[in-house]
Amino acid sequence: MTLAARAAKVLHVEDNEDIGGVFSELMRLRVGLETVVLLAADGQEGVQFALRAKPDIIFRDEELPVIDGIEATRRLRASDGLCDVPVVMVSAHMDLRDRRERAGDVGGTRWIGMPFELEDLEEAVRSALDPQCLPTSGLAASGGC
Repeated sequence: MTLAARAAKVLHVEDNEDIGGVFSELMRLRVGLETVVLLAADGQEGVQFALRAKPDIIFRDEELPVIDGIEATRRLRASDGLCDVPVVMVSAHMDLRDRRERAGDVGGTRWIGMPFELEDLEEAVRSALDPQCLPTSGLAASGGC
């Protein structure tokens, strides 16, 4: 079944409820794909949700309780069923060079700086869910979608 025939499952791992709620609304209103947004409040819960739900894409804060976003992503990359799921790390604390270096450490993760532009969110989702897509801005850590 293709993504066009079903809702895309988006996991958002964020410990701030307000940001999680805004993210869900942005996904619903702006992305243009039917999405099911799952919210997790910490890195460990995010890994557990991902293992159960097998999302199509994961957005995660870098700074999370229990285990941080980097460690959570490492655990996902070590999992058979989730090693190729696109992960978009959202951070307000790193410049583009630092993001690219850290992205290589966790398997080509994409980064979006906070605050982000709506176009950044849309591009990250579309490029992650469309295997023919290549990133067109400085958002990508390296490589293709």
